[in-house]
Amino acid sequence: MKEGNVVEVHDASMHFNMSADRIDSLKEYVVKLLKRQLFFKDFIAVDHVSLEIHKGEVFGIVGTNGSGKSTLLKMISGILKPTSGDVEISGNIAPLIELGAGFDGELTARENIYLNGAVLGYDKPFIDRHFSGIVDFAELWDFLDVPIKNYSSGMVARIAFAIATVIKPDILIVDEILSVGDFLFQQKCERRIRELMDGGTTVLIVSHSINQIESLCDRVLWIEKSKPVMMGSTFEVCNAYRNLQKGDHKEAPQEDRSVEVRRQKCPLCGQEDSVFSVDEGVMLRREARCCHCGGRLREADLGRTLMKWMGAPDKDLTQADALLGELHILDLTPYGAINKALKFLPHYQSWDYLRKVADGAGQDLGELPFADNTFDLVIDQEIANHYHDYEQAFREIGRVLKPGGLHLFSVPIHEGRSSISRAQRQEVSLTVEGTRLLVETDWGDDIGRIVDAYGFETTVEKCNQLTNIEDIPNVDETYEQCLTVPAKYYYRYNSIIITARKKNA
Repeated sequence: MKEGNVVEVHDASMHFNMSADRIDSLKEYVVKLLKRQLFFKDFIAVDHVSLEIHKGEVFGIVGTNGSGKSTLLKMISGILKPTSGDVEISGNIAPLIELGAGFDGELTARENIYLNGAVLGYDKPFIDRHFSGIVDFAELWDFLDVPIKNYSSGMVARIAFAIATVIKPDILIVDEILSVGDFLFQQKCERRIRELMDGGTTVLIVSHSINQIESLCDRVLWIEKSKPVMMGSTFEVCNAYRNLQKGDHKEAPQEDRSVEVRRQKCPLCGQEDSVFSVDEGVMLRREARCCHCGGRLREADLGRTLMKWMGAPDKDLTQADALLGELHILDLTPYGAINKALKFLPHYQSWDYLRKVADGAGQDLGELPFADNTFDLVIDQEIANHYHDYEQAFREIGRVLKPGGLHLFSVPIHEGRSSISRAQRQEVSLTVEGTRLLVETDWGDDIGRIVDAYGFETTVEKCNQLTNIEDIPNVDETYEQCLTVPAKYYYRYNSIIITARKKNA
């Protein structure tokens, strides 16, 4: 196995014998066997699939029903042995493949936790130590002594996921189990998966939710009718698969309703002549996505600004290891293309502000769990307008930065106006990476001067002019429209990146 890989599948296929006749008894089977009248059809569930999955990667598999996705996961898990080819694994696996596997419907949830834990290789003392954590995550204390046959599929999924992730496995395999829970449970599972990702766990996930795949995965395999169709970056594969779902293929071409916003080299994926586009009618054009990597235009501008700060303006984040490998980096919003480019660097750390808010800890940044003068670079995206106390947030970021270190961030700027607090104004909220947040500050042209007051030398750079200043909406004057029109069709902002260098003591 290659260094850095945890899963390798080499030209693997899986065949099943499908009986051509219905046989109702053992006697009939023996008679047909002796008369040589047993006929089988060779069904190919997985047909010559090869792939490599790297340590710490989140790898998605998509495809229509019956395409072989679950069979492939069972081959990787060791449940099925491939008919031809081979599968190599490095590390322990926690598989969540079939809902209810490893459970006995007649036993209570309490008893099934020990049973399922034993199936996964956990002994009784281990389950004893982690029992409360499992039930807390599943939120099923009130039903702990009820037979599991009386549980809904979502309740079973809660327990199964809680047991499988009670410790950090080397490889977590998730097959559609998240689709049976309510949206709050799905968000909770996604946060747990992100925690495992931060800890270096490799995740394989099958889902029919393209949005879920796009939000979690680094790479994706599309398998259709047992054959691999496409493997590559999440955005490209999901886009191609989404077009199939819409009927957008040779037999049923569809009109392209996207609008080109920019055509340039992408500093995220390094592709020349990348097209950044949005759907027709979208006004928030700083969210335009690269046709190759799916990175947003504002992320590309942040990446380009970072390369300029490093003295390599012509480079891109595919060379991050060589350019940024020595830097100690803290990412407060570990999502999207920037996170995917930086998360494998040796001194990269994340501290998820959005997860903190989703867990009910409020919108203050709070105290960061790091020593003074730890980081060369702190990155955050689209959250500075949500801090309940931005003064505390900027001071705390300055505390963990080394002298001369950089706070690099993007935030909506209401150009032509001064910054205002929304505390005494009409309430406005936005969804950032699936988390609903109140807008606490509408930042204006004076953001640089305000940030400077907390020990920084700040530069505010307009990287892409996408709208006229007079067209940037005034929320208080158009409040009813703000509430009724989807955010991407209402807001208009230019792409502005703020670089705040911590002053030397």
